[in-house]
Amino acid sequence: MKENHNVRVVLFDLGNVLVDLGDISAMHAMLNTQGEESDVWLKWLRSPTVAAFDSGNITFDQFADRLLKEVNSNIDKETFKASFKAWPRGLFAGALELVESVKPEYHRAILSNTNAAHWPRLMDEMALAGKFHSYYASHLVGFVKPDDAIYQHVIEQLQVLPEHILFIDDNQVNIDTANRLGMQAYRVKGVDEARDVLHRHGVI
Repeated sequence: MKENHNVRVVLFDLGNVLVDLGDISAMHAMLNTQGEESDVWLKWLRSPTVAAFDSGNITFDQFADRLLKEVNSNIDKETFKASFKAWPRGLFAGALELVESVKPEYHRAILSNTNAAHWPRLMDEMALAGKFHSYYASHLVGFVKPDDAIYQHVIEQLQVLPEHILFIDDNQVNIDTANRLGMQAYRVKGVDEARDVLHRHGVI
């Protein structure tokens, strides 16, 4: 049973959908925190320092200084920067194959909160460059999820109705905004869950 035949754009988040961010221990170390993964992600998404870096408004060095102060961490700054840059481990097995399996009549795009430290690794080292028709990276467009502005930017740039966009992301707060704005948005984690949603919508 296909759920909707009106999809024209398949919009992918990267972290924890196509890109392996590892377990929650890396975030605990960076945020000087503990608790459930969903709570830690909310803390990350609500951090003014993270938002400033992911929207391209501060440098990597400023980000490290401010975040360590914000979370009251005594980690050495250079150690933090090295571990942060290495945080995305690589693509999940089957990630590129999933992207390439999207039927050619659909527009493939990325919508990701990312930054100047990770973007070159995602594009070059992980070979995501050239696999999509459009790239909406937060630090390049100047907005971050889950704010309405980044979704509205994508809708305007793509020149499609929001209900024609199928969006997959691993954070419920990002999905909630997308759905409220009219997209068909689903929370997934990893390639298998992503494939299930894309298959149900008939786009692969």
